Amino acid sequence: MRTSETDSLVRNRVNGWISAINPVTRRLVGERTAYESQLIPVSQYVVVSCVEAFLRYPEAIEVITAARSPADIGSMARRLSCQANSVFLWGVANFFLIGRNVMNMVDPSLDSGPGGLARADTVLEFWAQTSMSYRGGDHLQAAEVGDRNDVLSAALVGALVAGVTPVDDQRRERVRRANATIINHLFLLYFDTRVGHGDTGPYRLEDGRTLVVRDYFRLGPSDFAWSNVATDVPFHNLTAAFVLDDGVEVSITDYGTTVSSPEDYLEHLVGFGLWTTDGVAPDGVPRPLCDDDMDRVAAACQTTQKRHYRDIVAMERDQRIACGAYVYFTFLRPFAELAGVADEIDWACPRDISEELYQLVTVEGDPPEQDPEASPFALYN
Repeated sequence: MRTSETDSLVRNRVNGWISAINPVTRRLVGERTAYESQLIPVSQYVVVSCVEAFLRYPEAIEVITAARSPADIGSMARRLSCQANSVFLWGVANFFLIGRNVMNMVDPSLDSGPGGLARADTVLEFWAQTSMSYRGGDHLQAAEVGDRNDVLSAALVGALVAGVTPVDDQRRERVRRANATIINHLFLLYFDTRVGHGDTGPYRLEDGRTLVVRDYFRLGPSDFAWSNVATDVPFHNLTAAFVLDDGVEVSITDYGTTVSSPEDYLEHLVGFGLWTTDGVAPDGVPRPLCDDDMDRVAAACQTTQKRHYRDIVAMERDQRIACGAYVYFTFLRPFAELAGVADEIDWACPRDISEELYQLVTVEGDPPEQDPEASPFALYN
């Protein structure tokens, strides 16, 4: 909140952002395939992480914006292998607001008190300014422009297309198998969360074909405390280019998920290329890889997934919740990394949630049913 502004002006701005978020989140959540792990308490760790986001994101964002402007961060994120992407932007805003919902049910004082509106303004202004810069326009979300996340420069898209080679039936199945194996590895590595890979595009090519660019993030050891299990995965980040023929219509949601008609877009794969940004400067040219590299990664991912599954089985339930909560809470971390201040922020999670609330939100059982037509987040009065 700027000191010269009245509460009314700030409330109108914050409510405008919430009003923009509500229909998109309602649609995305409604379209998301339901998944409840028998191994990992996903619903429980999501709530824990969102409470932590509500309690701690405003102060963390102040550290980030003191070092670099949201506009600069959004512009810097328009590159390969950068996880400050559409779904992480979605998470920064939505996790804070979900945490607000939870806290307002048990202790509304932090939200309704004098600083509550200012805290929301800090988080949502950061989200809005970063998101518009990342998208290169005046829209906040991909849903506002027909589910389009075409954030890469024309020069970079051209370089990727130039590195793509043709696909026949045999190679198509090879790519399909490797892609599925790598995604399955990342799904478990991110504790049953689908954000270990993300798509940008669709990029319409002059010849009528469509390019989808897919980044696979942090395949090996990273800030995840459990990720040393992936030491044998030979690359940290990968980027794949999927060129599809003109027989498929493609859109890419704010979750960085490709949606197509017909549904199996890989049946229309006519060109493919693979690169890594490991050891490459942020503005450098990614290093091309071959199909044998892809198979080598997939084999290592398959072995790692089996080991990681056994490690999770050996964990206590609270440890599994802590790991999943860390994944969600640190959706803000890639933005702090771009600002150069990630080491100045405490990412431990859970940290600030009270013991009483922790016990309440982590009980076993299904979360309460939500009205699919209701707005996810209330406006400020």
